[in-house]
Amino acid sequence: MKGNRTIWLIVIGLLLLLVLAYFLSSDLHDWSVSYRGNSKDPYGTFLMSELLSDYYPDEEYEVLTDSFTMSLPLSGGDSARANYVFVGGGMYLRPSDTQRLLDFVANGNQAVIATNVLPFDLMFELYFEECDSIWWDGFSSKYDTLIRANFEHPGLHASRDYPYRFYDKGTPVPYEWKYFEDYYFCGLEEGLVPIGTFNDGLINFAQRPYGRGNFYLHSTPLVFTNYHLLDENNLEYVDKVFSHLQEGPIYWDEYSRVSERMGQAINDRNPSGSRNRLLSAESPLQFILSKPALTWAWYLLLAGILLYMLFLSRRRQRIIPVLRKNTNTSLEFLTTIGHLYFLQNNHKQLAIQKMQYFRNFVREKYNVQGLELDEEFKQKLKQRSEVKATIIDKIVLMYNNIKNASIVTENTLIDFHKAMEQFYRHCK
Repeated sequence: MKGNRTIWLIVIGLLLLLVLAYFLSSDLHDWSVSYRGNSKDPYGTFLMSELLSDYYPDEEYEVLTDSFTMSLPLSGGDSARANYVFVGGGMYLRPSDTQRLLDFVANGNQAVIATNVLPFDLMFELYFEECDSIWWDGFSSKYDTLIRANFEHPGLHASRDYPYRFYDKGTPVPYEWKYFEDYYFCGLEEGLVPIGTFNDGLINFAQRPYGRGNFYLHSTPLVFTNYHLLDENNLEYVDKVFSHLQEGPIYWDEYSRVSERMGQAINDRNPSGSRNRLLSAESPLQFILSKPALTWAWYLLLAGILLYMLFLSRRRQRIIPVLRKNTNTSLEFLTTIGHLYFLQNNHKQLAIQKMQYFRNFVREKYNVQGLELDEEFKQKLKQRSEVKATIIDKIVLMYNNIKNASIVTENTLIDFHKAMEQFYRHCK
């Protein structure tokens, strides 16, 4: 059993060394695209959130983490203009949140939404068959390793384009860059207006007037992530995007963000039922396996459960209770009684008690017992104790005399005691 335990300890130690080696050799940054406002990883938006918090130093900056009906105020009027900002792979709005956001902008506020998947219910209100009976059908994609972005407005247009690449652990890889199709723009007074493009013509930034405010819709949220904001030129591009904000409170939305895949599943209106299949594809396990740290935590949990089951499967024996050693309370009783007789100078009773103690001793040690101290008793005791016959005969003789005597002197008791002591010293 000790050998098996050593083997298991070695196996566990090797597993821990492999995990440690993996983390030491791998990139410490999480390169997954999260857009989380508190994430300092390459594709988090910590820097963007920090920049916006100081964009208007004297105005309030608030992070929305609850339903809009509870957290987004319907401020309006010239004295109380506000701004709403969302950056994420996908966006999910409940009907009440959609209506609240529409009312917020209609009251004279601005909303900047940068996402790869715009909510269908929101676009149903902002577009709704505006151009030649063309329905809103989401963004189109361009699969490329590099895009070059710029603005349409002469006041924002730069002489040199702003380049963007998608990196996976520091290596540029192809990416699906989203854009608006041209047929969504037909010059209507309350329709979409293009204000930004990439690659000389693909529209990725549009304005939609709504009530007394405006929606600004951006199809490439990747440009607002930490990795790209470290470049001074790209920081200039983002600053021009947010120049459309108005001075007032800024509400940064962390509540509505979902993954791009989930956003696509929610906005899939195919009646054949593919929406359900997409929703089921975004399972908790799939999310766990998409994050390196969570993946290793999952595998370690499974390994721990397996090791526990292996150890538990061994045959387990019930713990053997520790039994207390038997104590001869009768001998304690005799000793107590004998001490009492000694104090009373009752030598005869004390001698009888000593004889009873002697008989208990030979019965427990040699299994020699009998009511009478006859020849049979003496012969068995001689054979088993290997004590001289003269000593045993003397003990038996003195005991018979004491038992029949009416008075026993102290000297007689002492002689009787000495005879017994000889037996105890020589018995085997």
